[in-house]
Amino acid sequence: MLIQILLEKKLPVSKLCDIMQVYPQVLINAKVDNNKKNEYKNNEDIQKMINNLQNEFSNDGRVIIRPSGTEPLIRVMIEGKEKKVISKKAKELASLIEDKLNN
Repeated sequence: MLIQILLEKKLPVSKLCDIMQVYPQVLINAKVDNNKKNEYKNNEDIQKMINNLQNEFSNDGRVIIRPSGTEPLIRVMIEGKEKKVISKKAKELASLIEDKLNN
C-alpha cells in the first residue's frame, strides 16, 4: 500500500523519511516457567494491564507481548515517544507477569 501511495503521488522513496517517525523501543524479558508461558493470556490482571498499555500507546507506539519459543521467558516490547516512559511501563508489565505466573 505504501508503494502504491508513493507511485500515485509520484514521490521518491526518499520521502518516506519525511513521513515516518521512528520511536525508541524497549524489550524486557519476564522470566516464567516454560509450562506457564502461555498463561498470561488467561490472567485477568495481566490482560487488563496489556489492554491499558495498548490503549495508551495506540496512537504513538505499540505494545507486543509474546512468549519466547526457546527460553523460559515472555518478551515485553513497547515502542513509544519517550524512552523513559516506555522503559518504566515495560518493567512494570514484566514484573506483573513474573508475580502472577511464578506464584
